[in-house]
Amino acid sequence: MNVTVEIQPHGMTKEGFVPVSILKDDGMRLCQIDMEYSKLAPLCQSNECAIDFLLLAASVYALDKLVLRKNTSDCWHREFSLQIPVSDVRTWNVVKNDLDGCLSFLTGDSWNINFVTQESSLLRLNRPMILPLTGDAVCLFSGGLDSLIGAIDWLQSNNGRNLYLIGHHDGQIAGPYSDQKKLLEKLEREYSGHVNYTLIRIGHNNESVTDREPSLRGRSFLFAALGIFVASALGTNIPLFIPENGTIALNVPLTPSRRGSCSTRTAHPHYLNMLRRVIAGVGLTNTFSNPLEAKTKGEAVAQCLNQQLLEETARISVSCAKRGHTVHWTHREAKSCGRCMPCVYRRAALHTVGLDNELYGDDICRGEVNLNDKGEKPNDFRACLTFLRRNPTIAEISAMLIASGSLDVRRLPDYAAVVQRAMNEIRTLLRDKAIPEIKRLAGVQ
Repeated sequence: MNVTVEIQPHGMTKEGFVPVSILKDDGMRLCQIDMEYSKLAPLCQSNECAIDFLLLAASVYALDKLVLRKNTSDCWHREFSLQIPVSDVRTWNVVKNDLDGCLSFLTGDSWNINFVTQESSLLRLNRPMILPLTGDAVCLFSGGLDSLIGAIDWLQSNNGRNLYLIGHHDGQIAGPYSDQKKLLEKLEREYSGHVNYTLIRIGHNNESVTDREPSLRGRSFLFAALGIFVASALGTNIPLFIPENGTIALNVPLTPSRRGSCSTRTAHPHYLNMLRRVIAGVGLTNTFSNPLEAKTKGEAVAQCLNQQLLEETARISVSCAKRGHTVHWTHREAKSCGRCMPCVYRRAALHTVGLDNELYGDDICRGEVNLNDKGEKPNDFRACLTFLRRNPTIAEISAMLIASGSLDVRRLPDYAAVVQRAMNEIRTLLRDKAIPEIKRLAGVQ
């Protein structure tokens, strides 16, 4: 698909942002970017390249939602050629190859980003300048358990310093905004005066399109761009943290059919390394890292530096990859499906500290996931059981990880060990709570 990002020469959204549209090659408008820019006003002194990056990421996110994989020949791979206006074409052309590769690896598609000179400013904010907020570090804040732990650990380890949390939500997707607000209430009470935040809505407007692509691989690119935007505005040396437990970051393919681009890569080390090259290449000096990369989710939970607060807040967080798809759940009042791998890892992690007390849409331990269903619903848990039963060695897991994405071979044994420990957490959960048939399928009897 060939598309162009157009910054309209006139007009202003109610948020003080220039109207930005994505046009198809026939000139027809595919969508308009929906950016809640007013919430970024206190940070509007951000580096021009950081603003470029944010517009690019918002455009990638919109395209990722609008272009359905099921309409492609293989029901997966898409091809995008995107032309976007930027503040300095020469600077962005330096990182074009790295950027194309980064996006292609992240979403499993082919991306070709082309840059043209930006003719007018993106900002038309006719209001008094607001004093900028402050922070000694920035942390992505999704409303999930990992980002909650990342925030708690930083605040506990940096007594008296300020953490800036950045959350993203989409006006068309309910849930994350409410989760983030509820968690922030707890964090602000516990760490009064040391938590600043922005919870920003970014998505697209197109009333004629009702179906959306569910894989949403581009969201992590947008989330990172938001984090970089905020960090660069707070200071050139302000670090950004992207908390994601090592098991999810590596996302080992549990079966051969899940290798390659079918395995999500939202915080994969190779993706983050490519993203670092892009960020550094356009002159942004803010560093970013994943503080939970070497930990399983269970280890992140057990080693959280404020266990009392974690116990109070864990149930407010949501880790589910398929929330809202409640029509086929056994318990439709639940917040999480219980059978996607993020839910399985979460439940096993909370079990390690005696906090596995949540209601899930389907209880994997009680046999509420129909493993004989030929549809997609039981795929994650079925693949998990197969992996547990095979019980691969460190060497075998290392080979699986390499098949899913480039990794530093010197760190492969450590990465594989993280996966192995995470699988042992699931084994413990099933051994302690599962019905005999599930134990048998997992090989934990």
